[in-house]
Amino acid sequence: MKTLVVALLLVCVAGPAFAAERLTLNDAIALALAHNRTVANAAAEVDKAAENVAIARTRRLPNFKIETQASQLLRPVDVTFARGAFGDFAGIGPVPAKDTAIRTPAKMSLLLDAQATQPLMQLHKLNLNVKLNEAAREFSREQLRDAQLALVGDIKRTYYAIAQTHSALESNLQTMTLLYELRRVVSTRMAQNVALKADGLSVDAKIADLDLARLKLQNGLASQKEQLNLLIGRDVRTSFDVDEVPAPRIAEIDLTVAQALAIDSRPDIREARIRVEQTELARRVAKADYLPDLGLSVSLVSPMNIDGAPRQIASAAVQAQWEPFDWGRKGRTLAAKDLEIAQTRNLVRDAEDRAVLEVNAKFRRLDESRAQLRSVRLNQETARETARVRLAQYDVQAALVADVLQAQASLADVDAQYEQALAAFWTARADFERALGEDIP
Repeated sequence: MKTLVVALLLVCVAGPAFAAERLTLNDAIALALAHNRTVANAAAEVDKAAENVAIARTRRLPNFKIETQASQLLRPVDVTFARGAFGDFAGIGPVPAKDTAIRTPAKMSLLLDAQATQPLMQLHKLNLNVKLNEAAREFSREQLRDAQLALVGDIKRTYYAIAQTHSALESNLQTMTLLYELRRVVSTRMAQNVALKADGLSVDAKIADLDLARLKLQNGLASQKEQLNLLIGRDVRTSFDVDEVPAPRIAEIDLTVAQALAIDSRPDIREARIRVEQTELARRVAKADYLPDLGLSVSLVSPMNIDGAPRQIASAAVQAQWEPFDWGRKGRTLAAKDLEIAQTRNLVRDAEDRAVLEVNAKFRRLDESRAQLRSVRLNQETARETARVRLAQYDVQAALVADVLQAQASLADVDAQYEQALAAFWTARADFERALGEDIP
């Protein structure tokens, strides 16, 4: 009978996990990075920034422009040249010899203008604009890293929470096994009239409490799996099971090394440094406004079906434009850029200080949670052995059923403390790894 009950409990705890896929933490992270919609949007921003870099580079190349104009006179244009309007020449006489009228009929006329312009002095500013767009692309990449690291942190916390709930279900099963054994002994002693009916009712009440606790754990586990499916970017109804989390441990790391790693790797600090680079480039772009615009232009104008006009008019020109007096606008623009550079440098220092504070806090929290887990684990082993001894004593009539139930209640409390400590440890570990900002393998 005992074996049958335990088997039924195993089915209730494991449920459909036997048929579900096995999802490792690395697989969950890989799936999330490939399919999470927030990360996908951040990756699209990187692609857009790359396109903007390509667009900025094209600005340095020759600019080709073709313009066509079609016009229609609303009425004919008559031009009259008087006799001798162009002079009176010996041997020829007056030109024209008599009054001459030239009429331009009211018909459609076409004009084609093709022009190629190569910027010269503007190349300095255009090159700076390319660098500005490249910095914006790097900023988008750091935002993508930030989104990926945040997602990995969420994946780890959710995955560890699922593993912790599985562990809680296993503890529930162990306690349930103990209570079923106690109920068997109580039933035997009641049949022998050496135990009270109240003893059996007390054991049944504890079993009912454990049944309720198991139901809550199973419902919580289902919600956690749905949340993980959402983070992965797949159907939230997908069934899966997770690997057992290895024994809690973390390699010792020097706090000074962790601080240096965070300052060098965290996306928020890199973003702040890129902001400084962008503002410095923007100042150089503003300073380039002092230079005149100088370019080389080649054009070809071709009038069509216009009587008397040449068929093609080709020209080459050097175009220059300069604003010698701007009422102090350029100087004030540079002053504003200098203030912006000072602001962004302050943001870098603030980001570095905040990173050090966060790493210190996460490091201490991780150290505390590891010590707490070690302490609670020893208490759990003690409580489990005490419960086993009390049950054995009751079996030989050396203890009361109240003593056994008290030992079981203590074990349940310690189990709950252990599960909380385990969850706190894995959460602290995930938060510490997130605070370091290391690249994702």
